[in-house]
Amino acid sequence: MEHHNPLLTASPGKKFITFGEVMMRLTPPNYDKIRVATNFEISYGGSEANIALALANLKVDSTFFSVVPDNSLGKSAVRMLRSNDVHCTPIILSTPEQTPTHRMGVYYLETGYGSVRPGSPMTASTARSRNSISR
Repeated sequence: MEHHNPLLTASPGKKFITFGEVMMRLTPPNYDKIRVATNFEISYGGSEANIALALANLKVDSTFFSVVPDNSLGKSAVRMLRSNDVHCTPIILSTPEQTPTHRMGVYYLETGYGSVRPGSPMTASTARSRNSISR
């Protein structure tokens, strides 16, 4: 029996739009623990952003809608999405007047060898309240 994946054979002109929060992930390099880390690697994600990225990698026309601060962090997140062929035209770059906290959600991830370090939570800490999309 042959497997058929409708996402891989999407009709031309069809679009997939996701709406949600993009978050900044901070991870200590070289499998370090957060408590001993002196620097962190930055990447961006979030469920809806990850879905848009996955679909774009499968050649599905995908668009991501969100609100991010109009600063270096927000623009970096948008640049990462665009570099992976996700349409970001609907993303709103908010000003400090529109979102007084002028920040985006952040989470910290401590990884182990091959997976998340056993015995430690996947997300050690999150900071999501009062970010740009929640306003």
